[in-house]
Amino acid sequence: MRSKILVSLILGLVLPACTASPTSPQPDPAAATEASPVPQTRYLAPVQPDDPGLGGSAPLVTVVVFSDYACPPCARTWKVLDHLLEDHGDDLRVIARSLTMPGFGDGERAAEAALAAGAQGQFWPMHRRLFGAPLDRATLKTHAEALGLDVPRFLEDLDLGTFSGPRVRHRREAVELGIYFGPVALVNGRPVVGFRDERAWHDLLEEEILAAQTRLRDGTPRADLYASFQAGALLAPIELEPAAEAARQQLAGRFAVDIKTLPADFQRVEAGKRYMVEAGDAPALGPVDAPVQLVAFMDFECPYCRRAAQEGFQELRRRYPEDLRLAFRHLPLPIHRSADGAARAAVAADRQGQFWPFSDRLLAPEVTSLGRGTFLAIARDLHLDEARFIADLDGPDVAATVREDMLLARRLGLDATPGFFLNGRHVSGFRGVEELAAEIDAELLTTRRLLGEGVARGELLSTLLAREAVQFPNADQ
Repeated sequence: MRSKILVSLILGLVLPACTASPTSPQPDPAAATEASPVPQTRYLAPVQPDDPGLGGSAPLVTVVVFSDYACPPCARTWKVLDHLLEDHGDDLRVIARSLTMPGFGDGERAAEAALAAGAQGQFWPMHRRLFGAPLDRATLKTHAEALGLDVPRFLEDLDLGTFSGPRVRHRREAVELGIYFGPVALVNGRPVVGFRDERAWHDLLEEEILAAQTRLRDGTPRADLYASFQAGALLAPIELEPAAEAARQQLAGRFAVDIKTLPADFQRVEAGKRYMVEAGDAPALGPVDAPVQLVAFMDFECPYCRRAAQEGFQELRRRYPEDLRLAFRHLPLPIHRSADGAARAAVAADRQGQFWPFSDRLLAPEVTSLGRGTFLAIARDLHLDEARFIADLDGPDVAATVREDMLLARRLGLDATPGFFLNGRHVSGFRGVEELAAEIDAELLTTRRLLGEGVARGELLSTLLAREAVQFPNADQ
């Protein structure tokens, strides 16, 4: 967190831009110094037929904007662009690109919400609503209702990650250009970094319009103007002033882990070491004073988690009915787009005392789609209060529960599932019930020695952790 705050402060001194973290202090665009000249160098920013765009279909000037919904200068920039579109009509086209920070789930979900609304013809109304508003799931649902969207379809698209592909493509295009903070606009390929006021934008657009008119007189068809500006454009990091370049280098490490969303100095948990991990208030089965606690970090979309649940958990509980307590914690991985929704659905079912039946159904072999329709079908089969289930599924409390488990996993250094902790001792992955049973037998031998020392059964785990547990490897993250 301290590093992100530092980056934002650096950026605030250099340009009116911000990172994609809502917890970082955002610089005030009104306090920005006079904007530096816009470079003449043009950078590659291809426009796809399905890109969200406003303005003319064959414009003189095309502006591709990388922005993030948690960024106040981005919001101000879009207000200026709306005015410019009114002033310049069909001579101007503006294309939206999402800029999201790896690991900032709310920002990623908001970007996908805009695209999901776009699939129902409402990209721009949703786009404008997202700036300056909370980006939690409940607020996104409220926006969808206000816009008259097919809300179940909208939420299903979010749960299934239907628009994760375009979002990730936008991020990778940004990274290729060295864009890690917004707003950044490419005006016929020329980079405008940070917020500019309306007068500065008019000056730049007039300059580009003159350049376009020169090309028209030289014989370039109007429909080919943007392609002509892009011919020979660079696919390389845009040039920045030295202080902004230093800030960019700090942010680059965060974006380099696009899929894993882990910082470069992330320390992974070590197999065999014992960590301060207990069942706590996680859903659990088995005696509270069992000599062995197995805490499993699970992802409902992970095939190895499904195998562990189907082949291992029931058999282990059969073998160790009095000696094993099994606890379930959530670690939906970014590569599994449906996993977060499934985790929230399981927590929502837990609010009605049906976590284990619900999670068993989610992990069953016949379940092939982890979308909202599946969640509701299971809820009905289990006779849950459907209205309450939906409210919890979309509510902030359930999302916070999942996030707390994810933060615990992050501090522990987990980056894969399933992750098991037997009395706090890390066991990586599921390699069959017999291997896991052998690990449990080893823990039982350890706890029997403690019993021989006179440690009470209900104090076995706390005693073992007090003696052997090591510090979390990522305690400060």
